[in-house]
Amino acid sequence: MNRFLKLLHMEVSRFWKLYAAMFALTLLIQGGGIMYESHKYMKQVEEKLGPGVTTYAEYVAEHGMTSFSNLMSAANLFILAPIALCIGGLALYIFLIWYREWTGKNMFIYRLLMLPTARRNMYLAKLSAILLFVLGLVALQLLILPLEYSLFNSIVDHDLRGAESLAEITRSHTLFRTLIPLTFTQFVMYYGGGAIVVMVLFTAILLERSYRMKGIFAGLLYIGAACLLMMAPILITNRHGYDYLYPMELFLIEFTIAILIGAMSLAVSFFLMNKKISV
Repeated sequence: MNRFLKLLHMEVSRFWKLYAAMFALTLLIQGGGIMYESHKYMKQVEEKLGPGVTTYAEYVAEHGMTSFSNLMSAANLFILAPIALCIGGLALYIFLIWYREWTGKNMFIYRLLMLPTARRNMYLAKLSAILLFVLGLVALQLLILPLEYSLFNSIVDHDLRGAESLAEITRSHTLFRTLIPLTFTQFVMYYGGGAIVVMVLFTAILLERSYRMKGIFAGLLYIGAACLLMMAPILITNRHGYDYLYPMELFLIEFTIAILIGAMSLAVSFFLMNKKISV
């Protein structure tokens, strides 16, 4: 356990600068987007004030109030763009976390494989690091949401905006409904499914590292087989006359297949690391 934690600490330490850059990028772009859209809204209100409508109260009576949820919808590009960049960066890092060990004059993989600990600890440290990075970005998004809400409140006049709780905001936006599952089932579907995807990709990478060119084809076949297995129940039950499964039954079948794929990915990966990858 101690060796696993040391390896996990090493993985987190090696990524923290890029991770901090992701944090800063998300904060700056989303904060800038909220400021831009808030000022834009206030400018539109000011332009509509005139002889017939002279106060904010009269404007609200004619056009209605705005809300932070409405403004977030208007600033969707600013909200989603940094998240998409972070997701893309983490997706790329799933490959880099392995391949960087084989690059450089003195390949670091030699030192890792010769450590006096089970090789599965290296795999589990990399997998845990990726999952921690994902959950950390979700936590960041939740932390900066109240700051963005305060920014909106500081720019948009009190008479123009309706009261809204943070819980209502998170429920009203598709992104936050995905990031913050409302039920345990949704949490398992979103984050458990993501963990299975990472394990399948890790297995494909280790196949390539073990068998090189042949391993690329084996890895692609493995990814294709995993996708086909996951889609099989849906493809079968979606046919006319075969829709006899209840949604919960379909979920349990998908859940069981995902568990089997995850277990198989771990077994194959540990075998490759112990028997096929050598120094």
